[in-house]
Amino acid sequence: MAGTDFTPLYVHLSQQVRGQILGGEIAPGEAIPSEAQLMERFRTTRGTVRAAIDILVNEGLVRRVHGKGTFVQLRPVTRSILNFGGLTDSLDGRSERAISRVVTSEQITLDGRDFCRLVRLRGIESGDRTDILSLDTSLLPLDLFPGLLDADLQDRSLYQLFRERYGVYPRRTQVRVTTAVPDEATRRLLEERPDCPALLQVEGSAFDAKGVEIERMKVLYSSRAEFNLTTAITEIPGGSS
Repeated sequence: MAGTDFTPLYVHLSQQVRGQILGGEIAPGEAIPSEAQLMERFRTTRGTVRAAIDILVNEGLVRRVHGKGTFVQLRPVTRSILNFGGLTDSLDGRSERAISRVVTSEQITLDGRDFCRLVRLRGIESGDRTDILSLDTSLLPLDLFPGLLDADLQDRSLYQLFRERYGVYPRRTQVRVTTAVPDEATRRLLEERPDCPALLQVEGSAFDAKGVEIERMKVLYSSRAEFNLTTAITEIPGGSS
């Protein structure tokens, strides 16, 4: 990343443990490394370790059990349209084909850093039918992805490009889900009725395996998008359901 990284150590520590959890290295119901183990591994104080664990507790990823340790309590949502990985990846092996229509691709500068601002319509093509499912706006750092502005992103998986051209492997996302009422131009792009209701909107960031932010995103889903969420409830040792 550009410039000096002033991120506090406890945040880095929480990112490392979060990556192990979301990557499946620490399974639901298993204990994360003890405070003493984390202190030794990161050569830091107990207070720093506890601050990092507090972040994970507040996110609902882990739960402290007095006298026993800290345990992973939730399994990440799987096979969801909100899931990390991208639309093309989620359709792999199915008869549908992911489509991506570039609306805008331009260079912008934020806080002295250059980004590619990429706006795309995304959807699914099956036979002679095409369903537009979302309007995606991505901010992609050009110091991580040089030459991206010249790449042909029409009907191409962005995350596949990251992996193949840049050796960057998207690993997880952090998003906030809200609703938004689209303006007239957005309604036309999404092929919505003039009286369409508020639509689901997701904003957040994608990170690689090292916790580096590789994309800032805002996704507005059409009223035709269907969301199937699957979760697992895991019993925590010494806890209650």
